[in-house]
Amino acid sequence: MNRIVYINASPRVDEVTSSGTFLSMLDKYFDDNDTEKAIINVRKSVLEHQSESDFDTILKADAVVIAFPLYFFCLPGLLTRFLQDYHSYYFENEIHAHRQKIYTIVNCGFPEANINEEAVKVIESFSRQIGAEFRLGIMIGSGGMVIVAKDAPFMKKPLKALEQAMNSLAQDAMSERLDPISNIQITVKVPRWLYYLMADMGFNHTATKNGNSKKDILKKAYQPD
Repeated sequence: MNRIVYINASPRVDEVTSSGTFLSMLDKYFDDNDTEKAIINVRKSVLEHQSESDFDTILKADAVVIAFPLYFFCLPGLLTRFLQDYHSYYFENEIHAHRQKIYTIVNCGFPEANINEEAVKVIESFSRQIGAEFRLGIMIGSGGMVIVAKDAPFMKKPLKALEQAMNSLAQDAMSERLDPISNIQITVKVPRWLYYLMADMGFNHTATKNGNSKKDILKKAYQPD
C-alpha cells in the first residue's frame, strides 16, 4: 500500500483555501483501497508544537505533495520554517529514509502561471537536500479565480487542464517510474484588465466585509494620515 502525505501550507486555518481545494481535487485520483493518506496543516503543526510527530509521518511516506500560495514570489514564511526544521530533524537524527517522491502545487494571484517557477525550484532544492526525488510541480495562475469562478464558461478549459495535471501527478506517484517529467502550468486566459478589475472588486468586497471603509482601503502604506 502506498503512503501519501498532503501538506497544506496555506497560512489560513479553518477556512476554505485554494491550497486545500487543490489537494481535495487531487485526492480523488488516489484509490482509497490502495493508499494510506495523511494531511498536515503547516500552520497548526508549527503553532501547536506538533512538528516532530508530523515529521515522522512525512518520513514514512512514499509520496509527499506540498500545496501553498505564492507569498511575495516565494514560499509562505511558516512553510519555510517548517521545511528548515524538517531538514534539521532529518540530519540531527541521522535518518536514512527510503527514496520518496515529492510534488508541489503552487498557486499565485497573478494571471501568469510561470511566476510560480522560483517557488517550485525551492521545493526541488529542498528535495535534493533530503535525498528525495522531486517529480513535478503544478503551477497555477489566478489561483483564487480557479476557485471562485469555477462555474464561469471561460474556466472550462483551464479546469480540464488542471484535472489532467492532477491525474498525471497521482499516476506518477503510484508508479515506479523515475524518468524525467516536466512541470505543468495552468493559466486562466482572460484579458488582463478584466482580471485585475475582478481582483480589485474582490479585494474591496473582502475589505468592506472586514469593517474597513473606502478611506481605509485607499490608504497608502508608510504615509501619515
